[in-house]
Amino acid sequence: MPVYNGEQYLAEAIESILAQTFNNFELIIIDDGSTDASLEVLRVYEKRDSRIRLITRENRNLATTLNDIVSLARGKWLARMDQDDIALPQRFERQLQWLQQTEADITGSWVQRFGTSDRRLVRLRQTDDAIKMELLFCSPFAHPSIMMRTTLIKQLCYDNTWEKVEDYDLWERAARAGWKMTNVPEVLLLYRIHDTQISTKTANSQQQLTQLIRQRYWEFVCYSMDLDPKCVDELMKIFKFSPSSINMDAVDALFTKLLYSRQGESRVIIFDHMTRLYFRVAASNPTVVFRWGRLNRDYGKGLGLSTKFQLMIFSLLRIHVDGVLFRQLKKFHVWKAS
Repeated sequence: MPVYNGEQYLAEAIESILAQTFNNFELIIIDDGSTDASLEVLRVYEKRDSRIRLITRENRNLATTLNDIVSLARGKWLARMDQDDIALPQRFERQLQWLQQTEADITGSWVQRFGTSDRRLVRLRQTDDAIKMELLFCSPFAHPSIMMRTTLIKQLCYDNTWEKVEDYDLWERAARAGWKMTNVPEVLLLYRIHDTQISTKTANSQQQLTQLIRQRYWEFVCYSMDLDPKCVDELMKIFKFSPSSINMDAVDALFTKLLYSRQGESRVIIFDHMTRLYFRVAASNPTVVFRWGRLNRDYGKGLGLSTKFQLMIFSLLRIHVDGVLFRQLKKFHVWKAS
């Protein structure tokens, strides 16, 4: 557990770990130069429970702190925890059972959001292939819910070059390294949402770094499946919000081959994300309704009449991804794409 100025919720987070039904663990905490009362809270718990190993030092950054914790870990498995979340009592026990059952190298879990009006239950993908397909579009894990093999994370480590998206970078490198991935299909962590907003500068930086990692993984998957890498360049334009210059034939060809190669949960993930991306280009690509319909016929579920109608509206009304109406529709869940 890395800690930096977390006094407000720190006690709840620590209590939730100390109350685990599986109790053979060490809780390694590094206070990363906190300027609030975090260290005082940590000292109290350090005296109370011998399983806590507390290290204090000057402020560095999250990735460096995580790597310092990794270097100190002595257990077979390493679990992540944030200073403001709450682990349910059976978290460690269930994750260890699941890892043994699946023979996976890393597992997360479903999470329940709390702290604001956003109380969504986040159901993350379960199978290895589905998680690796999700990775093409976004991070497939809730970082503070993770448990992973200590020997493997010691080999890869976090990379502070990718600060703010160091977890997405790690999962992408782990996938390329062949880690077997899974998520326990149960809520094992309460994920606190704060009212504070990420600054525009930080959000822009995160978006840019995420795009670089995403493209890196797309290129890896295309190479491993003998897909045309030029198609990836066209697809990346959609993520970069430049839909008017996209070669949609190339994008269609990429998704057709990818969908054809997958079944079950993996195909559903690809199709759902593809649909979201096609909404982004509907305003400037009038053929998108036909294109989506053709792919839905071959790889979707049902007629998809509702989605086709919505795509048609976005196309006819020219609802652009950078427009106010697009953001409002997204905000109020009038449509499923994001």
